[in-house]
Amino acid sequence: MRPSPVSPAPRLPEPRRIRHSRALAVVLGLTLAGATASAQAATTTATAETPEPAADAPAATATEALVRDLGLDPATAEQLLEAQEEALTVQESAASAAGQAYVDALFDTETLSLTVLVSDPAAVSAVEATGANTRVIDQDPAATMAALEQVPVPEGVTGWYPDTERGLVVVEALAPAAAEALVEEAGADPGAVRVVQVHHAPVTYSEIIGGRPFHVGPTRCTIGFSALASSGQGGFVTAGHCGEVGATALDSEGAVLGVFQHSRFPGSDGAFVPVGPEWTLTPWIELWSSGSYHTVTGSQQAPVGSAVCASAPLNGWRCGVIEARGQTVSYPAGTVTGLTRTTLCAEPGESGAPVVAGSQAQGVISGGSGNCATGGTAFYQEINPVLSSWGLSLVTG
Repeated sequence: MRPSPVSPAPRLPEPRRIRHSRALAVVLGLTLAGATASAQAATTTATAETPEPAADAPAATATEALVRDLGLDPATAEQLLEAQEEALTVQESAASAAGQAYVDALFDTETLSLTVLVSDPAAVSAVEATGANTRVIDQDPAATMAALEQVPVPEGVTGWYPDTERGLVVVEALAPAAAEALVEEAGADPGAVRVVQVHHAPVTYSEIIGGRPFHVGPTRCTIGFSALASSGQGGFVTAGHCGEVGATALDSEGAVLGVFQHSRFPGSDGAFVPVGPEWTLTPWIELWSSGSYHTVTGSQQAPVGSAVCASAPLNGWRCGVIEARGQTVSYPAGTVTGLTRTTLCAEPGESGAPVVAGSQAQGVISGGSGNCATGGTAFYQEINPVLSSWGLSLVTG
């Protein structure tokens, strides 16, 4: 079965710009900036939160975020916010005026115009009287959406959504054949569907994925590997100096990840943080730039001289080689033995970051010297002693 080709979108009428301005104090009252603290001088890589470069700094207002993310100047960003606020009121009136003929509404961020889609030409004059543009559409994708939702989702289909502007349903799939099977099973009109092939399946953002950041108070660290306790309780392994037993770990949005159940530092440098049922364990490590994940399949120890790689938010995915095992490191906070020495670079905030050799988990970053601009040395806590110490099993794929 082949989906029908999509014809070009019909030419829009000249947009009617929304001219009324409204105060946005209530709407824009939220601030997005998170508190930061000064870094503490230490060779371990768990440090107090430090301000990021200006380009990566959190936006303090919605206007700042629009300037940064959409490339607008401040005045244009303010105009956009005002126009969208007015459009909300116009949309409500237009929907009421259209009645059963109302299908959807579209806002254009360049022209600042609102277009209301209706299924009946008789509704056009009433809708335009509210200040919105109108467009009559011949096909409402609601029926196709409903049909697709009544059948099991074949493996490989990642989702679908209505394209009301064109009267189609867009089905996304890793393989087009999977989408075509869904459409056929649902008995939907292939001409009402557009199949789009995607390369990555979406995931929720409540997974435990190695390489992602977390906080304990002002201290910033990195998730290592997902693991299961003998009781079946799931959680993640990270560096011990990131938090003492009883400390609460928060994700980058401030949501509670869990409370440190096991933690050792100095002497060794490992910890286990159980997580709640809302968090899904994965065998993945964040790859950052590629939009996908690296899968961990085991924890076989790599020999000295092997290439190893680590993942952390600040520097992404980077690699080095194992120089030695059994390193003793004297940190200001205490001495740790049995670490593995590498030519990896490590920087503040990367404690606990996962280190792998191919698909095999090796350990979690403990500390180091130097940086990723000039090079340096990083030490990691071997993963297998941490797992065996607390009866944990690695989550693998």
